Amino acid sequence: MSNKNKHNSIVFLTTLCLGLIFVGATPQVLTFAALTRNFDIQSEIEVKDDLDNKPDNEEIESFAKDDFPALFAQLLNEIKAEVKSGKISLPLQSDFYVGRTFINSQNREDGDFRSTVSSKNLSLLVQNAVNQKFQPKAFELADYDDRKFKKFAIIIKANSTNLSLAISFTKIDAEQFAEFLNREFSSSAALIENALTKQIYENTKATGENNIVVVVTRLPRGSLDELLKSAKAESK
Repeated sequence: MSNKNKHNSIVFLTTLCLGLIFVGATPQVLTFAALTRNFDIQSEIEVKDDLDNKPDNEEIESFAKDDFPALFAQLLNEIKAEVKSGKISLPLQSDFYVGRTFINSQNREDGDFRSTVSSKNLSLLVQNAVNQKFQPKAFELADYDDRKFKKFAIIIKANSTNLSLAISFTKIDAEQFAEFLNREFSSSAALIENALTKQIYENTKATGENNIVVVVTRLPRGSLDELLKSAKAESK
């Protein structure tokens, strides 16, 4: 079998496993599904012949388009576009914090939102990203704990040194799931060509402990400032 066909079969198995994770399957279920799935790899490749015509980067970027690093890259590109259009002025606020917590159970929902962003347009942009992108993804991945609560928190903050995104959520078998995420982040970092997105994947790390997964992306502040300065230059 060619190297390309081998790659396609790996993508197929990875997609199968990720799909099971998103519906709440445990690592044991994932292992069982991968080992007992009865199919002919060559036939699958022939049926999905259109995959053979896609560049490897497109496959990976399509596969990872809704994970946390990709969503963070989307937010930074949206900020860049607003700077270019003049809706967000430079220099960007040096220190800011945006935080969202959420608790869900069968009986109630509760949460809290805090922001110290002074720019109205930047504040709205970040809030929309938290509420419409990061929050749905965190809720999707979170499991209910032994008290039947699903919890997650999202924090975006900046200072003179770093820009960071931290997302935590309840997850059964948190350590194994964090290991899975790190493998996916590493794979995407190796294959994605876009410089910003690649840097975000390279600087994202997941950890798991006590049924909590924490995903942290930490970028040098200089990377953000350089991105926004280039947007300002393009607008002239």
